Amino acid sequence: MYYDEFHNHKWARNLKHARSLLAENRLYEFYHGEDLPDGDVYPGMRVMAAYWVSVEHEMKLRFRALLEGADHTEWTDDPQLTAQAAEFFARYLADMRELVVRDGIVPAERLDTLAAAGWETPADWAAQMNAWQQASLAAIEARAFPPDLAEKWFASCLRSVANYNRYLIGGGVNAAALVRREGPEALRQAVDATAQDFMWAVSKEFFATVLPAAGFEDIGDLMELGLRGMYADQFYVKGEDREEGEKTIRQSILKNCELAGIYRRVAEWNGLPKLALGYGICRYCEVHGQATMMITMPPMVSPQYRRVVSLGMDDQACLFELTTVPADDMERILMVQERIFGAVE
Repeated sequence: MYYDEFHNHKWARNLKHARSLLAENRLYEFYHGEDLPDGDVYPGMRVMAAYWVSVEHEMKLRFRALLEGADHTEWTDDPQLTAQAAEFFARYLADMRELVVRDGIVPAERLDTLAAAGWETPADWAAQMNAWQQASLAAIEARAFPPDLAEKWFASCLRSVANYNRYLIGGGVNAAALVRREGPEALRQAVDATAQDFMWAVSKEFFATVLPAAGFEDIGDLMELGLRGMYADQFYVKGEDREEGEKTIRQSILKNCELAGIYRRVAEWNGLPKLALGYGICRYCEVHGQATMMITMPPMVSPQYRRVVSLGMDDQACLFELTTVPADDMERILMVQERIFGAVE
């Protein structure tokens, strides 16, 4: 296998579980998800499909932000880089083909059908997903899931996983080119130049555009996606909580990282140290988390969010800390409301 299964292919574990639930006619769990005995979570088809479409949009933004920060938007047409990205994506597809067959998810030919139709996000993806959601609820009520409906969910998930990794690999290839052509500091400067803009752009894309279009509109829906969606790709555990005076500090630990796994391979295949590209993912992840906490934390606390260590930069499981202190933070809520929801095109 070209990419690390633990870091880069948890999608297969989830879709294998989905297939087994469907075979057992456990339709509610197939669609809505379930907690697993080992502490992991199967998020369910509804959450996974929406989560992976949202990650597609995120990876497109990451790709664009890096090249804008580097002042190299013309690299999107660089023949050397596009050829390398295509080669590395073909390796990812080879992994997918191996896994869908090994785990009995779909026949290998299903990936050929998806490739022939094109990996890019369909323009009518939201309308399709909403129709599948309504049909799935009716199927659960009737205790019979139409086979063609189930396969639409599997196809949507596989296409989204492939496409978001296509953009992720493209970002890694361009990050590696920046380091090789201009040095490590050029990568850091490119990320720093765009991190704040990315922070708000990705939040607007998620919370004001993609997730509402996917049927996740109220705060309960968004919290469900936020709490369970990460399990589509990640092995997550809750760290320790501690009190320091008025501060409450909560830790989150991610044992694997799709982005770090991809960037490590891209670095290796370009003859770079395995952590050479880490800043190109970890800083964007940190600011994305900061914005998410500013959006979701209630106004009676003031939140701070930081990366302590990470797989991309430290070769250790990602550890993030959320610190809250009691406060009247309605000003933050109003600022977020304006930035995220104030002017949605």
